[in-house]
Amino acid sequence: MRKLLYILLFSVVGQTSVYASFPVSGYNNFTQIETVDEDTEDDKKLTKKQKIAWILVGLLATFLGVIIALIAQLISKKKKGQFKFALIGLAIYFAIAIAVEYAITGELPFDLSELFILG
Repeated sequence: MRKLLYILLFSVVGQTSVYASFPVSGYNNFTQIETVDEDTEDDKKLTKKQKIAWILVGLLATFLGVIIALIAQLISKKKKGQFKFALIGLAIYFAIAIAVEYAITGELPFDLSELFILG
């Protein structure tokens, strides 16, 4: 309760100076460190093997693979494009699933007239 009284008193009076129990230099002689980011556009592109790997992740892990690729792209500072290639893998997965369904049953798993509202 006693500390609260002092806090309220100092906040009302407007005294905001704080004293440190250790020596503090009055000079602001901070050294400024500059980082030079030498990344070029070529460093940000995925290699061919990485593109194939992300397509396989999207193909084999489907929606989970796309989520993993999205997280990897958000975390990665250098490489971009993982999400796009995982989506391509997911699209390939759906194309293969539709082709297999058509080969087995002889008809598409959906009616094309349902896709087009005006048709």
